Amino acid sequence: MSPALVEAHGLVKHFPLGRSLADAISRKPGEVIHAVDGVSLEINDGETLGLIGESGSGKTTLGWLLAKLHMPTAGRIRFAGQDITDLTGRDLLAWRRNVQVVFQDPVGSLDPRLRVWQIVGEPIQAQEHLSRAELKSRVAEILPMVGLPGGSLDQYPHEFSGGGRQRLSLARALSVRPKLLILDEPTSALDVAVQAQVLNNLVALQQDLQLSYLVITHNVAAVRYVADRVAVMYHGLIAEVGPAKEVLEHPIHPYTKALLAALPAPDPRRRRARYRISGEVPTLVHPPPGCRFAPRCPFVIDRCRSEAPALRAIPGRPEQLVACHRAEEVEDVPPEQLLTGIALAVGGP
Repeated sequence: MSPALVEAHGLVKHFPLGRSLADAISRKPGEVIHAVDGVSLEINDGETLGLIGESGSGKTTLGWLLAKLHMPTAGRIRFAGQDITDLTGRDLLAWRRNVQVVFQDPVGSLDPRLRVWQIVGEPIQAQEHLSRAELKSRVAEILPMVGLPGGSLDQYPHEFSGGGRQRLSLARALSVRPKLLILDEPTSALDVAVQAQVLNNLVALQQDLQLSYLVITHNVAAVRYVADRVAVMYHGLIAEVGPAKEVLEHPIHPYTKALLAALPAPDPRRRRARYRISGEVPTLVHPPPGCRFAPRCPFVIDRCRSEAPALRAIPGRPEQLVACHRAEEVEDVPPEQLLTGIALAVGGP
């Protein structure tokens, strides 16, 4: 079997906090934020992996690690069988054409002083050295792929709508023909009609260009539409991962159930609360021992508070992995029977 396109093994990213004067004098190490704390996952060639979870769960940090916009604190990353964890300099520059990022804020990520041909052509110029005419010609070929007219080469970002700027960001990412696109909240700040257009465009591009996607989003409806598999992230770790249909329709982990229970119900009369997800999200500076979800979980037992659960399959669900000691016991509790206190901006059903 050929290796996955992307393989992350034990990926960790800690961000240091400012050290106190006492720590500096005593030479004690400063405290850190455990943004990503031991994640292992794969993205297969031609696959779309959806990554969902609450704000602050580490989704974007994980995406930036896979794109090598952050250096990991620990762990390894392999791309098409090659270990790329320690790439630097020219080797890193050459590799970068394989993975491109579409950032969450298209306004903030597009230089307002540059014209379209300069914005989309910038990654091309980093890899090749083309004349102005050659670069414009290349960009003019790319724009129609994302639904932008080739005649918009000399326009500025402010002349586009929100959907247009998102397409412009996508065109920039596609300009070097990457193998993997990391899309951070690709439908945020777009109205429903434009969201549908962007998602349909992504599906068509994936088929035409043989792309793989990592889609980082709060929008569960978008994930349901485009993703082959879904990974659910909580507090720097993967809580559950598996085929999109199974995870979204038959979740196992209590956190995944709570996440889906937070979605608007098509028929509110069918919601019957038996359990309540409440409590504060633990701090990323001092994560709790054992399961990270234990302080909020309605199914918690003593083992959960002391022993971190491994990501594992349970009988009858070989492709759906879950990090929960009581997975077999809570498997059949439907999401609609959870009354959730999770404050989360999520997409519709």
